[in-house]
Amino acid sequence: YKGEMHMKALSRATALKLAAALSFLVGAFNVISSVPFITRGAEAVDSVAGVDTPPFFILILGLILGIVAMVAAYGTWKQRRWGIILTIIVNTVGGISALPGLVIPVPFSPLWWSAVVGVILSILIVVLCLWRGPKPVVAQV
Repeated sequence: YKGEMHMKALSRATALKLAAALSFLVGAFNVISSVPFITRGAEAVDSVAGVDTPPFFILILGLILGIVAMVAAYGTWKQRRWGIILTIIVNTVGGISALPGLVIPVPFSPLWWSAVVGVILSILIVVLCLWRGPKPVVAQV
């Protein structure tokens, strides 16, 4: 391999740190963005749900998942098994709950973009949690 430059592969520890940071940020965003709508009440939110806001149930789910995601992110950052498993579960459920937002009647609306980004980030976080470090290179004789 003379003269060749090899990119350093992403280690498992770094992948878990990235997953924890992203999961924490997504969780915090979910909590912060859902609270103003939840305080309006189910009737007020569901009467305009679809274009500007998701249904009330999704807001409640987002709040709960956001809180759990922030706790799980701590465990993932510390590379604890419970944190990694909980991060995978929370982001899988979050990604699945965002899927219906991809088929709303008004594509490219803020709600649609939120669903797209939510699904992509959920997939990325799960992949990072399942990341295995680079395999050691075996010297050939």
